[in-house]
Amino acid sequence: MSAFHTPPHLGQLPKLHVYVDETGDRGFSERSRKQSPFFAMTALLVPQEDEWTVKVAAGGLRALVHGSQPQEHLKPIHWVEHFRAKRPERRAQAAHVLANMPTAQVIHVVAHKDTLNGDNGLRRDKGIFYNYTTRLLLERVARTACAWPGGPRLAIVRLGQVKHEDHAASARYLTRVRSGDTETYGVPWQHIKWPPMWENTQRDGIQLADVHAGVLNSALSGHPDDLGCAENLLRCGHQLRRSARGDLLGYGIKVIGKPEFITQRAWWPELKDA
Repeated sequence: MSAFHTPPHLGQLPKLHVYVDETGDRGFSERSRKQSPFFAMTALLVPQEDEWTVKVAAGGLRALVHGSQPQEHLKPIHWVEHFRAKRPERRAQAAHVLANMPTAQVIHVVAHKDTLNGDNGLRRDKGIFYNYTTRLLLERVARTACAWPGGPRLAIVRLGQVKHEDHAASARYLTRVRSGDTETYGVPWQHIKWPPMWENTQRDGIQLADVHAGVLNSALSGHPDDLGCAENLLRCGHQLRRSARGDLLGYGIKVIGKPEFITQRAWWPELKDA
């Protein structure tokens, strides 16, 4: 894999810590599409000087879910395991904690499997599908770091490890993209410290990215006419990255497939204007 050295003037920029996790599965079988009609990746972006808010939020949520078992307070939290639908009050508490991280921003890339424009490559190969989704997410991370409020930043990206995924191959693919083998329309890749890293869930920020991804999953798993399923997503709506004009679609939320998968939901207008 080619090495990219961060130029000194970029290396001296303030750092932006980026944590990534995913929700849904990457399969395209009839069973997979029925059980998981979408796959999504979520990035939580926090400026280095506010990294303490990551530790406080993650530590607080671990204390919440492991309260009766203090020996478990270092055990990572997972949306699926600790924030189940039968515990709506716990989900609301988690969203409240996330929403109160004052300088955090969030980016979601959502792939709607049934409207993926019939791309056989993405449908045939889970690795290709994962790599392409990761690429679209990191493009937005790079642009966000370059245009961060108060001045450009250098993003340090950590992604949650995915079972049965070849992360070395993912790194090679992303490096080829960054090298210019695939046109990415002026993405400021130099604002990401290279290469991105894959880590386990012991990392506080990856745990919080998992919770953000779970909040999104709950909203997208509800009926399109249901406002309540997106209650927690709306709590965090102010953190979603937007363009200078305030646009959300394509920035804080990118859809692979038809945008109507999201934009025709009852809660979209409120989220769009959050």
